[in-house]
Amino acid sequence: EEMPVYDGGDKALMEFIYSNIEYPQAAKENGKEGRVILRFAVMYDGTVDHVQVIRSVDPDLDREAVRVVSMLGGWKPGYQGGKPVNVWYSVPVTFQLK
Repeated sequence: EEMPVYDGGDKALMEFIYSNIEYPQAAKENGKEGRVILRFAVMYDGTVDHVQVIRSVDPDLDREAVRVVSMLGGWKPGYQGGKPVNVWYSVPVTFQLK
């Protein structure tokens, strides 16, 4: 009924992700870039668990995206019937060389 919300909204969520991403050196050297799509559960207590790559780009980029998303906290959980519940959530993480 009610989806989870990151503290500060989607803009704050993306700012957190991109301020914590460290482009893997091997991926830089090999010119790897692209969009990793992750799926994770926002748990009933507002934590993140079960982070999974659903669209891969490169193993190094995938690992970095999972590392950063696993650090996320500060979620308002989803609600069903007035009770907090676990909800799957997806987010893209774009890696682009400049």
